[in-house]
Amino acid sequence: MAQIVVFLIYCLSLVWLGYSIWRSYRQRHFSFYLLFSVLYAITFFAGFPLSLIMANMFEYTLPDYASQQRVFGWAILAYLVYQMGYHIFSSKNTLTPKADVASFHAKTTACLLALVGVGSLFIFIYLNEGLLLFKLEKYSQIFSPLIQAVPLKRFFYFFLPALLLFFLLKPSVKRWWWFLILSVIFGILSYLAVGGTRANLAMAGLFFLILGLEKQYLSVRWLGLLVALGIVGMFLLALARYGLDIHGKEIYFTFLYLTRDTFSPWENLARIFSSEMEYQGLMPIIRDFYVYIPKSLWQERPDIVWNSANYFTKTVLGNQSGLAISPSLLGSFYIMGGYPLIPIGMFLVGGIIATFDRLFQYGSRYSVVLQTFCLGQVFNLIVLVREGFDAFFSRFFFFSLVFALCWLIAKGVIRWKR
Repeated sequence: MAQIVVFLIYCLSLVWLGYSIWRSYRQRHFSFYLLFSVLYAITFFAGFPLSLIMANMFEYTLPDYASQQRVFGWAILAYLVYQMGYHIFSSKNTLTPKADVASFHAKTTACLLALVGVGSLFIFIYLNEGLLLFKLEKYSQIFSPLIQAVPLKRFFYFFLPALLLFFLLKPSVKRWWWFLILSVIFGILSYLAVGGTRANLAMAGLFFLILGLEKQYLSVRWLGLLVALGIVGMFLLALARYGLDIHGKEIYFTFLYLTRDTFSPWENLARIFSSEMEYQGLMPIIRDFYVYIPKSLWQERPDIVWNSANYFTKTVLGNQSGLAISPSLLGSFYIMGGYPLIPIGMFLVGGIIATFDRLFQYGSRYSVVLQTFCLGQVFNLIVLVREGFDAFFSRFFFFSLVFALCWLIAKGVIRWKR
């Protein structure tokens, strides 16, 4: 009976999510509502079939039926609250149009963003005396104190918004392909430099797909093929990152669990719901900002940043390897305040996504810089769904601050030239 209940909850949830995604796509080929819905469906539902295959083909134990019911039941209820929050906030008054910034201003902003991204990458390589992928024996060593200038890694990403801005200034199929080529080259270099971090490379592919859908360069059929190639590519990069040498049936099992853990860590939420914990309140949000404070300015800064990911990894799982395992959006809310915080948090998330959509629609008509700012937040939305609200909040603030500084400096350059 419990198995049937899980099956019904899961199938009904997929039907509603699929309907919501398709309806949103028919209205607009790209929106942040659509993107969040797809990310949410992948994170909390796409991994379940992979876990079932692992359980049937290999000696793998699934979470019990009660845990599965809690995960999928809370996931769809939280999504409904998100939809309610989105529609309430999206009904607010539209933004008043203002004159767009000059093309030179946008190009200068893009150049500054590119300088931040490329400059920080090469400084990181120089300080660590080469590419870490060829120097480290295992992936977890990238978190060791021996690695120099770790905060610089957060600046690499700004090269991608720079490319976005150059594309959006004069969109064309040719520029679309150049965006892919340059961003993939940069993503591969950052992968080699850091020692296996795939984020920039994955974002290069995702932005390519988003721009293709938004500008209608890409059909749904080609989208499916490219997504499949991306999944295989991420698997191969993970093998290289962890230095895995696998053969026979082990290849299939490794592919299943790495793909599930990369895209859909739903079992982490099951573990969180079934574990006793001390609720952290809003402190994980505050603590996540600690990583931006240099040790030279705060000698007593804790070595471990006790955000929701580290609390889940080290306290709940007992994993002291240095890795931070994703608790997911719902898991982070639960760690901070239990079940009551989930609907409150998801209503707030609905308002955030609605605000992004309003800004993006305004930017599409009147401001290419604002449009780029919104698209640049796509990575932070992935962090939101997969890593949690505390990780999203600090990264959103950091990205907005650096982007705004580049924009203000570009504005100052224009005034100086005049």
